[in-house]
Order: sequence, then C-alpha cells, then structure tokens
Amino acid sequence: MSTARSKVERASHQVAPGLEALARFGYASKGVVYGTVGVLALSLALGGQGSTTDTRGALLRLQDLPAGSALLWLLVVGLGGYALWQLLRAVVDPEHQGNEARGLVKRAGYLVSGVVYLTLAVFSARAAAQGSASRNQNSEAQAASQVLDLPGGQVLLGVAGMVLLAVAVRQFYKAYGARFMEQMAFTDVGAQYRGTLKRIGQVGISARGLLLGIVGVFLLVAAWRDQASIVIGTSEALAWLREQPAGQFLLGAVALGTLCYGVWCVTQALYRRIKVTD
Repeated sequence: MSTARSKVERASHQVAPGLEALARFGYASKGVVYGTVGVLALSLALGGQGSTTDTRGALLRLQDLPAGSALLWLLVVGLGGYALWQLLRAVVDPEHQGNEARGLVKRAGYLVSGVVYLTLAVFSARAAAQGSASRNQNSEAQAASQVLDLPGGQVLLGVAGMVLLAVAVRQFYKAYGARFMEQMAFTDVGAQYRGTLKRIGQVGISARGLLLGIVGVFLLVAAWRDQASIVIGTSEALAWLREQPAGQFLLGAVALGTLCYGVWCVTQALYRRIKVTD
C-alpha cells in the first residue's frame, strides 16, 4: 500500500504544475455549475422563468446555451480536474491532514467529493456527446429505497443524515470564523476587495450549509419513518423553501447565497493555495 502511495506521490511531483492548473480550472468549473443553480433559483424567486434545480439540471440548462455542447466539454475537463484534485488530497495528503481521526475524516470527505464530481463529469460528458442525458428527478429517493432494503438500512440512512448535518454545521462554523481565508493567497488584493471576497465566501458557504442541513433533516425523517420517498436533493430543498411562509424571500436569499458560493469557487480558482506535492 505504501509503495503504491509512493508511486502516486512521485507521479504527482512530476506533473505538479499541470495538476495545479487543472485543479484551478476545476474550481472555476464548479463555480460555473453552482452559479447556474443560484441564477436559475434567483430568477424564479424574482418572478422570472427560472427553476429550482441541482448540479445535473444546471449542466442540462447550460447545454441549451449557444455552443452549449462545447461548454459542457470544457466542464468535463474542469469537473474531472476537480475530482482528481480531491482524490489527491485524500490519497497523497499534500495538505498534511494526517492519519489521526480528524485528518482521516477530512480525507474521507475529500474522497467522497472526488467520486461525486467524477460522476458529475461523466454525466456532463454523456450530455455533451449525446446531446442530452437522462436525469432522474427521484434519484435520491431511489437510492434511499435501496439503502432501506439492506439489513440495518434505517440505521444506515440515519447515519447518512447525521453526517450531512455534521457537514452542514461545519460549513456554518467555517463561514462564521472565516477560516477559509487561511487557504487563500490575496497578496496582490487590496484590503477592501479582500473584505468583499470574505463576505461573499461567508454567505456562499452558509447557503451551501443550509441546503445540506435541509437534505440531512429529510434523510433523518425518512430513516425514522422507514419511507424513502421523503428523501430530497438540492432541487427539492430549494422548492421546499419556496413553499414555506415568505417562501419567495427564503428562496431568493438562499439562491443569492448559492450564487455567492459559485463566485467563491471562482475566487478559489484564482487565489487558493494549491499544494499538489510536498
């Protein structure tokens, strides 16, 4: 195992400049996707022709733009690059998270993130190649149904909900303390501009935490009731916000926050410290 990791480390060192560029392009691509989710939801909240959707739905909407297929191919490269960066953070550990419990939890999160964005890159490639791609509106509920069919399925689904809630709480904590600024290299950015970017990051990360928390709560309820149909994703979480009292305002606020998260991802593409190897 250590030999395989050493080989990965040596290979990473040899191609470090290219990997860094790919990781930055990945952050920018991620920003485009989340920015699209935010813009569509904000348009709906303001009475326009927008919609509540998730990252896959955002990709399909981007495909409808002029030269949409070319844009999707660029996003394939970017999302794949982001997935590779997350997998390197998990396996090679260039940021020295370590092998203690806290570090292993973070690295496990990077691994999950890498897999998620790799599947999103594959979805984007399929849509670009075929001109369309099937997007199951109830994919989260179907996955939850498969989990509930397993021995101890309710417990597993409940654990998944608790994990999402823990991630959501960490997002709020991260936003409140602005610890994410430690990862940035704003050497050529003025103090006022830096403060604006900090606020954008805080709003964006908080909005992402809120959506994850809503999804986590629904997971817990589904586990408690042993009912997979209760499980929702990002699109349904945004739609749920719209159905609440003052729903248009709530949807608009979270949509604006999601747009800010997209802007923050692009900011990371420009200024984040990316350490591919030691």
